[in-house]
Amino acid sequence: MENVDDVAACLVEVLGPVRPGRLQKLVYYAQAWHLADHSEPLFADDIEARKNGPVVRRLHDQWRGRDGATGGGRQGGGRQGGGARARPAGDPARLGQRAHAVLAWTVRSYGPLPDDELARIVRIETPWRLARKGWLAARRSGKVIDPKVMADYYRGLRTSAETAVQVAVGSARLEGYEFGPNSADRLREVATGTRTADDVIAELVTRFGTP
Repeated sequence: MENVDDVAACLVEVLGPVRPGRLQKLVYYAQAWHLADHSEPLFADDIEARKNGPVVRRLHDQWRGRDGATGGGRQGGGRQGGGARARPAGDPARLGQRAHAVLAWTVRSYGPLPDDELARIVRIETPWRLARKGWLAARRSGKVIDPKVMADYYRGLRTSAETAVQVAVGSARLEGYEFGPNSADRLREVATGTRTADDVIAELVTRFGTP
């Protein structure tokens, strides 16, 4: 099992400076997909369902009070935002090959998302929502997100195209949006691999001018 400091340091080495809140979410997704694909955690630390998203307390305590970018590793000297930088205490070189593969996939899948989109997605997904159940939106909670719920939820997204579509439609409904039959069919085509997301986006751009 890997050390969460090494995991965070690896993400920063690849991405360059990144804000602590964003890094916490990427660490969460690395843990989630490792659980889904390998049926065991990437690191031992619990992940808490805080009001702004998942948090590893150990990392939070390292970066407490830092609103600026988190920088470290070989690319840690870049500039982003303002304020002091925290440097993850870990060493990416200590990670195994499987961990590097999961982290690379996490960066490819979630790295391009803007901060607000990443925060919205993680908070409408089942693991965080279940852990926050019964808590007021503004209240701090240290309740741990259940690793089994994480494994089952993300494994379902990986293995079942129909489940992925149902989750996407349900998540959109929670945000006040409704998918029509045609939109759901497009999602299903992407999920089953019969069309690429780029093809669907290109179709929408042609039809409406924006995705």
